[in-house]
Amino acid sequence: MVILGAVLLLAVAATVAGGAAPVVDRVVARAGLWRVQAFRSGILIAVAFGDVLPEAWRLAPGYAGWGALAAFVFCYAAENVAPLDPCHEASEDCHSHPLGKAAIAGLFLHSFFDGINLGAAAYAGTPVLIAVGAATILHKLADGFTISTMMSGDTPGLRRAALAVVALATPIGALSSSAVAARLEPWAFALLLAFAGGSFVYIGAAEVLPRLHRRDHGGPSSLLSFGAGLAAMLLMRRLI
Repeated sequence: MVILGAVLLLAVAATVAGGAAPVVDRVVARAGLWRVQAFRSGILIAVAFGDVLPEAWRLAPGYAGWGALAAFVFCYAAENVAPLDPCHEASEDCHSHPLGKAAIAGLFLHSFFDGINLGAAAYAGTPVLIAVGAATILHKLADGFTISTMMSGDTPGLRRAALAVVALATPIGALSSSAVAARLEPWAFALLLAFAGGSFVYIGAAEVLPRLHRRDHGGPSSLLSFGAGLAAMLLMRRLI
């Protein structure tokens, strides 16, 4: 639980740091944000297929697939209402979702499920927790950046309040998940883990696949950024 606590603290700090980035001399350039997203996608896909889903399959193969499918369907359905993972809104215009409160609500829900995923990973073992934690901390930076960029026209107090709400959603989700994970039967725990893995697959794929058809965001640079994310997670897995 010490490692989980440290991951949660870093996740909250990463959200706040990402929120400060647009304020400090535009540290993160809008034009290059998609490369960070491609790198993050590589990490999420590697964590899903290399750590989370195999552990769920080991516990209960019959339930693992259904858990991952449920996550994919849930994320797809929810994103038809509000963007669950809208960090791309900071670097390009979106013609599908209304921004503002709907986007903040989507980010809150996304952060809450990040916490649930972390709580489940904590009971799957230290290597899985570290891998999921690394992926979570990285995309908390993008979440914070998105909030501050989307709310650049609002008062600083309102931006800080939105950052705090989204940042605290992750510990709340983790505590909720931890409270029930230890009491779950293996098949139910496999469902929970697979749901986490399925959400990682959806988010990672949704970030990079649409960019294959864009000249400015595709090509070797996107592939290299994605591959770097995969390589980073593979290297970390060999070290832990």
